[in-house]
Amino acid sequence: MKIKTSMVKGIALTLVLSFVAKILANYIPNLGAEAIAMLLGILIGNTLFTDKKWAPGVKWAEKYPIEIGIALMGLTVTLRTISSLKIQGAAFIVCQMTATILFVLWIGSRLLKVSSESSMLMASGNAVCGSSAIAAVAPVIGASDDQRRTAVATVSLSGVILLFLLPVIGPTVFHNNNLLIGGLIGGTVQSVGQVVGTAALVNPTVVTYATLFKMLRVIMLSVVVLIFSRFANRSKTQSEQIASKKFSIPWFVAVFIVFVIVNSFISLPTLVNQSAKSVASFFGVVNLAGIGLNLKWQTIKNSGQKFMLYGLLTVIFQVLFAIFMIKILFA
Repeated sequence: MKIKTSMVKGIALTLVLSFVAKILANYIPNLGAEAIAMLLGILIGNTLFTDKKWAPGVKWAEKYPIEIGIALMGLTVTLRTISSLKIQGAAFIVCQMTATILFVLWIGSRLLKVSSESSMLMASGNAVCGSSAIAAVAPVIGASDDQRRTAVATVSLSGVILLFLLPVIGPTVFHNNNLLIGGLIGGTVQSVGQVVGTAALVNPTVVTYATLFKMLRVIMLSVVVLIFSRFANRSKTQSEQIASKKFSIPWFVAVFIVFVIVNSFISLPTLVNQSAKSVASFFGVVNLAGIGLNLKWQTIKNSGQKFMLYGLLTVIFQVLFAIFMIKILFA
């Protein structure tokens, strides 16, 4: 995590872009700072800031702040969150996540023929919490930087699509039932920021419910990381498995679990919870700004159409399956 002199310019650029995205999000709140940061990053990273001198710092900003953000997310979640949505809510999230993971893995390997690493990144990003989940899963499965960036870009753009669609689909299908609309949004939209932005297009009550459903998915992050770690090791040689075990549980995932437990049994000051939420959210923006700056047109061109189809099919499945499960469980 050491910062070298050659990294300062790139880190500064990424931070400035992140602050700009946060400011613009005040005027375009429903798009979200995360999506704005990524889209602006892709734009200026392929036009104004193409020189390689920016790369070291941008790569640092893309990788390390989000790890701290993931750990801090544990201070925003408690085990009691599950009880507020009762058994139906927990069952819905477990079924939705499981079905999403299986579907994404299946079409990735059978239909679109992408690498197993890309399939697992897409599955975790869509099923759990977008770029944060991808950042947690990537090291334990040995994914490359390009695989990670492409997955994050696809998952984030999928979240933008849902951001515009669900505020219309939700009230239409569930007749203004705030709990069910919140379940649809919180159970499908990728990042936490996009969940809040999508729900805000409906009403504040939906924001509350959607956030609770989303937090259930966040709680499952460590489980998904462990499952994919085991899954990835099946195709590795014995020496590779021994090497991978050294980082099978990233430090930030372990800290996340500890923070969830602490936050569940110890009453922390509101300032601690709110500060953790704010810092984690901003680091998520920094992560997407870095990814956008690092994601070059050539990378998108090389796998763009296939991954855009991947994202579209996943979005369609998530929404249809979520509606189906909500109607069954909450009927």
